[in-house]
Amino acid sequence: MKYLLSVAAAASVLIPLTSSAQSSKAEDEFAGMAKAYYGMGLPAPWEGIEKIPGLKWGPAHKELTNCLPNGDCFARQGVASLAGRNFVVVASGARTMVVNILIRNMSTPIGDSLIVAALGRAGFTTALARCPVRSGSGGTNWYRVGGSGLADGFISIQPAGPGRPNEGYTFSQGTELPALQPAQLALYSEQCAAGVERKVVSTSKPHEALAEAVVALLARGAALYDWKSLASLATGIAWNGDGPKPTDLTSRGDANPVGQTGSVTLAGRKFSAMASGTPTQVRIIYLDETGRHPKGEHMLGVVYEKGIAVRLVRCGPVYTESTNNWYSLQSAGTKAANIRQSINYDGNNVTDSYELRLDGTLPNRDPRDRNPGTNGC
Repeated sequence: MKYLLSVAAAASVLIPLTSSAQSSKAEDEFAGMAKAYYGMGLPAPWEGIEKIPGLKWGPAHKELTNCLPNGDCFARQGVASLAGRNFVVVASGARTMVVNILIRNMSTPIGDSLIVAALGRAGFTTALARCPVRSGSGGTNWYRVGGSGLADGFISIQPAGPGRPNEGYTFSQGTELPALQPAQLALYSEQCAAGVERKVVSTSKPHEALAEAVVALLARGAALYDWKSLASLATGIAWNGDGPKPTDLTSRGDANPVGQTGSVTLAGRKFSAMASGTPTQVRIIYLDETGRHPKGEHMLGVVYEKGIAVRLVRCGPVYTESTNNWYSLQSAGTKAANIRQSINYDGNNVTDSYELRLDGTLPNRDPRDRNPGTNGC
């Protein structure tokens, strides 16, 4: 939530305090603000947030030059004054709806215990859903919230700390915890009950877990594996149904007659999965990320570190927002395969998709494709 500090200048237009505001408690006014948000019916339209008490909003929401790490691409700035404390606020979401409310307390911190107690008085149920692995380390706590007439969601509380003198909070909707950034996975746990060992969310970063899945999918020896073997591979993929079904994948340039869908979450990152092939052999695996993540990862570099030779064999057409390159994957113990890495760019965030051809084939060449060493490939 450090980007909230960029709107600190908005504090110059803070709501004037009234005598009733001065006599109330900040945590209770905070809980009232949360109750209005989670009680309005989510997802909320942008005009709906104007009804939240204690908030004063700036101009209408605008599209951001770069989407936020959580995937929100529109935002509106605001300010609040709760019982004498000043807050800077950002609502973020999609073009037609608000998804998150991001808040920075510019005054004296309130503290988790007072906020959680106030939420209870306001009618919320709360449960600690994510916490720092090391108790007392100064990390953020995420509380699962709900209640009668209230939408399910999460409220995170980031305490003040060294170099961060103010508390930060997030209101988010839904039943799934907001995604962590890769560097945070080893710092947080989702086992937070008293007396329970706090195990890290993941010891691997998402692109490392993805590389492990790709290596696990490679066929061992000279033969391709069958559909029953696919389900037994240690990839983490949950395959739907009891086997392949007739499937038309011609839109993907795939002539295989049968396929099977699935999904997988790798170190918190979600992918849809599809396998295609003949009734007896699995030939192609597709993995498509369902969200976005910060650019700069090198998944195929991790595949190389695991003993698989990675060689660029074809570059896709030149685009300004995506790349589509093919690489060969070879090792002494695996059947030669080819993989397409498609990376779609949105500012500092990207979405990855992969097509792993276990049979070692390449699709028909696009006239705009480039060979390694030519035209920037």
